[in-house]
This record gives sequence, structure tokens and C-alpha cells, in this order.
Amino acid sequence: MITSPDNEKLKLVRKLCQKKYREKLGLFVTEGEDLARAGLAAGAEPKFLLVHPDFEMEGEQVEPDLLDRASGLASGTKVLGVWFQKWAEEMSEICVYLDQLSDPGNMGTIIRSIDALLDATLVVGPGTVDPYAPASVRASMGSIFTQPLIKAPIEATPAPRVAMVASGGEPPAEHAAPVTICLGSEREGLSAAVLNECEEAWTIPLREGRAESLNVAAAAAIAFERISSPSATGEPTQSEDESEE
Repeated sequence: MITSPDNEKLKLVRKLCQKKYREKLGLFVTEGEDLARAGLAAGAEPKFLLVHPDFEMEGEQVEPDLLDRASGLASGTKVLGVWFQKWAEEMSEICVYLDQLSDPGNMGTIIRSIDALLDATLVVGPGTVDPYAPASVRASMGSIFTQPLIKAPIEATPAPRVAMVASGGEPPAEHAAPVTICLGSEREGLSAAVLNECEEAWTIPLREGRAESLNVAAAAAIAFERISSPSATGEPTQSEDESEE
């Protein structure tokens, strides 16, 4: 059992709260039994698991107080996992491009929405928050282990590209692959450089006189649902006459 706060594994967990160490080491941390189980269920191999002595999961036991002090959760945790980051080597025909998104909670929610609705690659553009940040990982609810991620500039994504904008665009609709959905920062939206690479623009219609805009993660989920129907994948659909033959 780990009984010292100077244990090397506990030191590593604390280091991985910082982006520079996550990037240097190619590792990230999960907190809680649900994320640990999600990683194992997805076939991911942890570097190590640190567990509460009263919790039934394979791993190295740690004194409860030390485990809680290493956790970023106010309520503490029963499991801390250190895992290897996974990045895709190529993009799929459907991509979601994030342009300078800054909130890790939104990042994690978008990862989860793509995983639920699209067979797509999440493209992390320059200046975008780390998908492996602790808050991003928590918000993904385990989808961090199954959703393909890649770092690339907008020019590398498949065309046509669809800009999600607050006003002036068409309502989201079905769209055959290839396509890239582009989402901007929470306050500023898409940068001019990314907008210049987009051939289309979508705006989600809102009720008049109510909220002026949607959270970027909520807007993303609506757009993903629009292009996730069978007819949006390019698959042929039966006409009424064909179905009667």
C-alpha cells in the first residue's frame, strides 16, 4: 500500500494536472470508478490504477487521505487512473473542427456528443483546450477512450466545411459526407481564418425575445443530430414506388 505523499506515482498524478506534462509524457489522468471502468471496457491499458483500500478494483492501494489529496474532486475519489493518450493518424470523411475552444467542460461534452451521434474525427485546432485536461475527461463521461482525436489545421480537414455561426446562416440540415463542422470559441466564435475556409454556414433558429444564443456544446449536439440520419450518410433510401415492388 502507498503510504507516502512522496510516492512517484502520486507525484506523477499531480504533474499530469498540468498541460506541459501531459504533452511531454503523452499521459492523462482519470478520477473515479466510472471513468476507470469505461477505459477498461474500451480496451484501454492503464499505466497504473491507484485505488482506495476498501474498493474492489485491481490496482495499487493507497491510503485514503493521500488518494483524496491527489484528486481534483472536492469529494475525493476511490480510483485514480493514469492512461496513455491516443491520437488518430488520419481523419474520417466526417470531421468536427474546434477553433480556439477554451472551456474544458464544453470540450468533454462535444467529445461525448460526437461519440453518441457521429462516426467522425474530432480535429483539435491551434489554441484549443486540451481534450485530455482533467475537466475535459470528466465531461466526456468515458467517450475520451473511444472518440478519435487528431491535431491539425483547418486546411487539413475535408471539404466542404460548415461554419456554425450565431446569425446569418442556414438552419442545420442533413449533409452527406465528406463534411467538416466547424465550431468556434465560446465568446468570439470562429476566427476569420477559419471562416475563410468554410463554404457553408449554419445558424440554429432560436425563439424570438428569449435567449440570444446557445452554449457551443448544445449547438454542436443539434448540428450533429442533423447529419447523423441514414440519408445524411450518402446511403440510398427507397422511394415509395420501389418499396411496393
